[in-house]
Formats: sequence, C-alpha cells, structure tokens
Amino acid sequence: MMHKKKLYLILVLLIFISGCSAKLSKKKESFEGKGIEYTFQLPSTWEKSLDYKVTYSNEAIFGAKDTKSNSTLVVMAERKESMDLTDFGNRIRKELKKQYNYKDEADIFMKEFNVGKYKGYKYTLDTTFDKRESWLHLYYIETAHGMVQLNYYSAKDGNYEKRAEIIDDSARSVKEKKDNGAESETEDEIVFQNDDFSLTLTGVMNVTGETGQKLLALRYTVVNKTKDQAIKADKWDSLIQATQNGKQLVEGKLANDNSILDIPKLIEQKTKEIPAGNSLEGVSLYELKDDSDVLLIPNKETFKTADDVPIAVLSTSEKAGEE
Repeated sequence: MMHKKKLYLILVLLIFISGCSAKLSKKKESFEGKGIEYTFQLPSTWEKSLDYKVTYSNEAIFGAKDTKSNSTLVVMAERKESMDLTDFGNRIRKELKKQYNYKDEADIFMKEFNVGKYKGYKYTLDTTFDKRESWLHLYYIETAHGMVQLNYYSAKDGNYEKRAEIIDDSARSVKEKKDNGAESETEDEIVFQNDDFSLTLTGVMNVTGETGQKLLALRYTVVNKTKDQAIKADKWDSLIQATQNGKQLVEGKLANDNSILDIPKLIEQKTKEIPAGNSLEGVSLYELKDDSDVLLIPNKETFKTADDVPIAVLSTSEKAGEE
C-alpha cells in the first residue's frame, strides 16, 4: 500500500514539475526595426539564433530557436505611421487566408487583445517551415510608434499546447524602449526612380527552387507617380538586370512546397496594372550561380542618374545580422 502511495506522490510531483517548466527567460532580448528599439523575453528553453535572415528573409530583425524542439521564431517590424490600421485584425486574416490557401478565413484562429493601451493580434495557422509541419503562432504587437510581427513556428509534437502558452507570454512581453526616428534607416534604402514611377527594394532572401537549386528573391514596391494613367506592375523585370560575375541571372521557379511569406501572391501581382497614385508589391526570383554578390544594373535610359547596386548573398555559413 505504501509502495502505491509513493508512486502516486512521485507521479503528482512529476506532473507538477512538468506543468511549471514552461516559463519566460529572466534575460531581456533586444532588437531594432525601422529606427525603433524593443525588448522582450524568450521562453526559457529558447536562445537567440544568427541565421534568421538566411532561412527566412532579409527583412527579419531577430531570430531564435527552441533548444528542446524544432521550433523557430522570426521577428519583423514596421513603423506605425507607414501602415493602415483600419480594421487591421480582419484585414490581416483575409490576407492570411489567401497566402496560406485556406478555404474559409473563419478556419484561421484569431484573437484580439490589449497590450497596455495598445492592441495585439494573434493568428494560428497550419503550415510548414524549413520542410517540417508546424503550427504558426503569428502575432502583431502594436507599440507607441511601431508594429512588431512575431512568427513562432511551433513543432507539431506532444508539447505543442504547453508551448503555445509560453509563446503567448513571450509575444505579450514586447516593449518599445526608444524611437530613434525613421530617418535612421533611410541611408540604406535602394530606390530606382524617375518622374513616372519608383522601384524600392524592400527585402532580400534565399529560397529554394523547384529542383532544389538556390534562388535569390528580391521583394520590392512599385509606386505609380503619375496623376492620370495606370502602369504595369512588371517594371522591375523589364528594367532591372541582375548579374553575378558579369553574367546575367535567369529567372528562377519556386519549389511547389514553398510556404515562405506571400511569394506566390507577389509573383502573380506583377501581371496587374497600378492606378495613378497607387503602389503594389512584387517579387522577382533569380537562379544563383554561387555565393558571390549580385549586381543590380538599372536601365540607364529609364533611370538616367541611377548607379549599379551590389547585393550581398548570404550563405548558411555566415552569421546573419553581423556587420
């Protein structure tokens, strides 16, 4: 009888310890996006990673991985003044429905909550990341001057429910510490423009092609500066040449199982027209020959004062985020 009682007590103790093991790290991590400095806390079993730009996007500003599971965090951020926050939560849900091929947006879990006097939004999606089936717990956390996007890719294992709870605590711990102003990042902006339109490079990332080859994805915004006429959204492909070691790169084709960001939608958007005064995002894919820099060569007749621009290609051996 005493033996059974001991087993029971040990079992209760193990359950108690297991239930209390998920907690936030006492250490505060910091990152900066669009001139705004932030801090937040990772779950205690997670640690900062350095390859987040290689595995996700050049727009990423922080990354982390769980040491106990195949779970990953990637963080991005925007300035609030550059965003339309009208009905933000529902608009994002509709975009996610298209991006992740859901039949009904109601199938995407959505929760709106408060973080102090600002808003927070959570979405949970069924997806893949780094060729593994994952739950994506996607958060948008509003601060005084910014909007932080946290992408927690949580492994589909026996601990996903407990992990979801501590992930929630982690996302809600985001705090804005200092706003250095939008001007702090404008020096690095790559823009090709004339009187009629502009092409602004907004993201650089490595993706996998349909036969496993390495592709470079360049994401950009096309702005129609005219007052009374529409323009085609395919300006980048027709006016910007990408080369490596003096040889022009050919167009790449995305792997069929891609689930990174909204690349398929951005490719499709290049066939559309942009009304006067409006803008549209696009992405172009290039088959890389090696890890050497890619040189962007703008059409000199269209962009008379534009210089050629080198783009660094990150390799998996590099420590992303270092100078």
